[in-house]
Amino acid sequence: MSDFIQAMIDGIAIGSLYALIAIGYSMVFGILQFVNFAHGELFMLGAYFVMLFLTMGAPIWAALLFAILAVGAIAIVIERVAYKPLRKHNRLAPLITAVAMSLFLQNIVQVLFSPNSLSYPINIPGNIVTFGELFVRIRDIGIFLLTIALAVSLKLFLNKTKAGKGIKALAMHADASKLCGVPFDRTVSLTFFIGAMLAVIAGTIQGMATNQIFPLMGVNAGLKAFAAAVLGGIGDLRGAVLGGLFLGISESMLVSYELSTYKDGFAFVILIIVLLVRPQGILGRAQLVKV
Repeated sequence: MSDFIQAMIDGIAIGSLYALIAIGYSMVFGILQFVNFAHGELFMLGAYFVMLFLTMGAPIWAALLFAILAVGAIAIVIERVAYKPLRKHNRLAPLITAVAMSLFLQNIVQVLFSPNSLSYPINIPGNIVTFGELFVRIRDIGIFLLTIALAVSLKLFLNKTKAGKGIKALAMHADASKLCGVPFDRTVSLTFFIGAMLAVIAGTIQGMATNQIFPLMGVNAGLKAFAAAVLGGIGDLRGAVLGGLFLGISESMLVSYELSTYKDGFAFVILIIVLLVRPQGILGRAQLVKV
């Protein structure tokens, strides 16, 4: 039992990062009904931009702020240039474009920085607190609490502010919302910016926790975060957080029981099972279609 609980504790931090990335997938899908496969690269870009600003002498809070603004602007430009012209096309066109943008951003970073791993200029100490037979890293607790705080703040923003209510309205019914005066393009840009902000925070935490970053770090994390979003119920904020934590804990358990070889594929095995049993995800709602 102690090994089981220890694996759960160890998986909370990585699951929290998956959750932050998954929220971006869910928000974009909720409005535009397509998967932004370039979102994982925003996670990677966030880590690189923070590193860049840190090496220029900026304090960590300023580096994070500048990185959020920079990556948020890139996300908005990608949406306006690559996705907006394809909104009236079939869903395959923006999907392929998103994959192309993902590959483009990966190669740009490899050209500008390096195809190899780089050491991060700042790291999070791995201090450990002992509770009997259990070992808890203080940074893991901090990452989990930060994720919950960001999720709750986003939920309050969506429920209490005019801009947030506009995002919710577009997710419920885009055409009706536009008729009611919700600015569609501006709200979509805001959604991409919020998703980018959470991805930057996750990428920065990843860099500081592992002390290294590399151009392809967004591929694996992005795919697992997408699996987490679908698992929890894509389009649902709580589902994204729940799915991310579930995958993180599951991976940690596989590592704990010496099955780490299968941890990358396990997320998608679980995803397939859930889609077969409950296609809308754990917290998602089945869509009723009138015929």
